[in-house]
Amino acid sequence: MGDQPAVGLAKTIEDAGFTMGRLKTGTPPRLDKRTIDFSSLEIHSPDNPPVPFSFLNDMVWIKPEEQIVCHITYTNPEVDQVIEDSLHLNRHVKEEITGPRYCPSIESKSLRFRGKHHQVWLEPEGLNSDVIYPQGLACTMPVEFQEKMLRKVKGLEKVQIVAPGYGVEYDYMDPRQLKVSLETHRIQNLYFAGQINGTTGYEEAAAQGIIAGINAALKSYGKPAMSIDRTEGYIGVLIDDLTTQGTNEPYRMFTSRAEFRLSLRPDNADIRLTEKGYTSGCVRERRYQKMCRIRKDLEEAIELLRSFSQTVHKWRKDLQWSPSRSFSKKSAFEIMSAKEMTLSVLANAYPDRLGHLMKDQQLAARIKIEAIYAGGLEQQLEDINEVRRDEQLVLPEELDYASMDMLTYEAKEKLTLARPHTIGAASRIPGVTPAALVLLLKFVKNRLPNISTSS
Repeated sequence: MGDQPAVGLAKTIEDAGFTMGRLKTGTPPRLDKRTIDFSSLEIHSPDNPPVPFSFLNDMVWIKPEEQIVCHITYTNPEVDQVIEDSLHLNRHVKEEITGPRYCPSIESKSLRFRGKHHQVWLEPEGLNSDVIYPQGLACTMPVEFQEKMLRKVKGLEKVQIVAPGYGVEYDYMDPRQLKVSLETHRIQNLYFAGQINGTTGYEEAAAQGIIAGINAALKSYGKPAMSIDRTEGYIGVLIDDLTTQGTNEPYRMFTSRAEFRLSLRPDNADIRLTEKGYTSGCVRERRYQKMCRIRKDLEEAIELLRSFSQTVHKWRKDLQWSPSRSFSKKSAFEIMSAKEMTLSVLANAYPDRLGHLMKDQQLAARIKIEAIYAGGLEQQLEDINEVRRDEQLVLPEELDYASMDMLTYEAKEKLTLARPHTIGAASRIPGVTPAALVLLLKFVKNRLPNISTSS
């Protein structure tokens, strides 16, 4: 806050011939933890046990009971009134420049969803910090109104502001001017990452930064660029969306933007991406070899469970569940998908065949997760293939997208504005996610069975 704008840099980029645009974002005020009454607020505890970020670690250094909790509170009509009273002083809200659709300012939420109570997460900024980040209260009103607004919120009646919230307007470059490596088409050896590409959010910027950095290093060594496919990671989805569709509003990454979201999970990130990183030289031998061992053990364990098959009647008898008259066959892997089933229960029932799998608790946890998602992954693939098969399906001109409650507000807005002729055309509209396409296709097929494909 108070820093000078990088006008010269933006002008240099524009003078180089890049197509530019203008976006805005904001941040919430930081609060003094010692002036908040947490006693009246709902507590949300951290993971127990805490899960390490790195797959090289089996545990984190901090004990579960030493982690810091978060609290949640809510806005109310009094907050809305303060916002209303300050609008004439809030230049950032009144301007036409596009702000974030997701994680918008509290002013935008109050104006768009009048009368709603919005969540406010009170997040500690560190283990030894007295600063609280009120997630959900990004604002740009004058500081005296920020204080007045905050003190209308339950638990914040006597809160003190450490640093006020503020808004930022920034230049961005149309990201369709980038290769998937994040090198620009126009100027060789120039890589862009972060808000300059039209995104918003810390994670989105970090994701681009690591890809741009890796590829800049690879190019300096004369090696081919590293890219991540949409099927391999959310980074791949983000970069593909930006470089093929562009954006006219601050872009955020959501699971619904990915076709293969059920397989893009934190538990299998090492198996999905470690080999790619190793090939590019940014993953060391130790990490790569550990992933190879884990992948081999998981594949062998799943193959063993798939090969062990018997009737449902026999499974229920052996596991001492309520009896079943079904004599259809299921594999041990399919049985693992049952909510009440664990590998421990299965191994105890069949110690000679499966007992050895319990030597590795992390492997047991991975097997359970894979079993739970297996059915969903098959359905997901069916949905994707159905959309691809029906790309030429004609969408009736009279379709009322606004009335389709199963679609997100963004999808309704974009479809209503573009009025696509076919499912394929709808798939190319920025903001219309794969999840929205599946829902739209099913709606049209179910409600209008006599529709045709375009010629």
